[in-house]
Amino acid sequence: MSVFIKSFFHKNFPARQLLIRQNGEVKHVVLAPWLQVSVLTIIITAIVWISVSSIRVYMQTHQISHIEQIQLDKQVQWQQKVKQQQRYALQQEQLAELEQKQALLQGMIESLPASISKDAIKLEGELDSSSINESGSEFHEPLEDDKSQNKHAHNNATSFEQRYTLLNEQYDTNFTLLAAQINQRHDAILEILQDTGLENALAQHLALAAQTTAQGGPLDILDESKIPNTFLMIADKLLVLNQLENFLTALPNTLPLPATKYYISSNFGLRKDPMNKRRAFHKGIDLAGWHNTEISAPADATVRRAGRNGGYGNFIELEHKNGVVTRFGHLNKINVKKGQVVAKHDVIGLMGSTGRSTSTHLHYEVLIDDKHVNPLKITKALSRVW
Repeated sequence: MSVFIKSFFHKNFPARQLLIRQNGEVKHVVLAPWLQVSVLTIIITAIVWISVSSIRVYMQTHQISHIEQIQLDKQVQWQQKVKQQQRYALQQEQLAELEQKQALLQGMIESLPASISKDAIKLEGELDSSSINESGSEFHEPLEDDKSQNKHAHNNATSFEQRYTLLNEQYDTNFTLLAAQINQRHDAILEILQDTGLENALAQHLALAAQTTAQGGPLDILDESKIPNTFLMIADKLLVLNQLENFLTALPNTLPLPATKYYISSNFGLRKDPMNKRRAFHKGIDLAGWHNTEISAPADATVRRAGRNGGYGNFIELEHKNGVVTRFGHLNKINVKKGQVVAKHDVIGLMGSTGRSTSTHLHYEVLIDDKHVNPLKITKALSRVW
């Protein structure tokens, strides 16, 4: 074996001379076999070391790049999660706003007076809160390469926005319709009341309505911060309108007997007295008809007086709400007594010709705050808002 090695070295690494010429002189250097082997070993070792080091540097660089990519992916996922949570919070706020709008609209529809039609107001289906969460479950970090999930979340978000926009527009339309009808009815009633001189009576009614009465129940208020002020103003206008409607129901808006059973024999105001033919002021109207025609209460009331009363003959005085009083004279028969509570259309007496009267008729008066007003004017005016 040793002979083979010596033979290999002598054959491949024989002694070599290296000639070097310097300053006109030639020198030679003998390269021994062991020196050649040592140099070759050093060169091979250097090449191996450089190769191994390069591979290790490459692997470390690749590993660092991979770690950086993982960190970048996590950062992107976190940003997506934050955006998703922000979108979820926004959708929750939008949903809460829609729910409050719907609650307000539903409550207003239920509170509408009979004079306003509900046919034009339509409530569409509620926005399903389950569609708010885009994944249909709790929020989580998106799975890698889960393109179908991201697409599904995007479609859900688009669907929610479309439904939110549609419902919001529908609510706005319904509130606009309600506002128009409420304002129209409100203004019509106020105009009629002003024409009939009932402003003071209305003011008294509203003042009484503001006082505490027998009311109660569990507290269930709306979150007004989520409802536009314009909608709240409409709701307040409806509350006032309902008070006006209640005020109207307490007024004598009809005459005390059917139109087919009387004719007007003497109007309200200046006339010649039927007895002495002198000018006189007639504080009511005379409704002539058949003897014993039934006389009804024109509105809910309490009997203030019932009995004989000078020129009125058999006489009834009813006290209604809001400072309104009605009087009935020349009755043949009185069917009520003082202090009795009567409802609208209850028969309170029969037509006659007692007292200062020339023939069978009903003398009918209406007083507002102790001031006589024309019963026909009030009846005709109030009939326009019923």
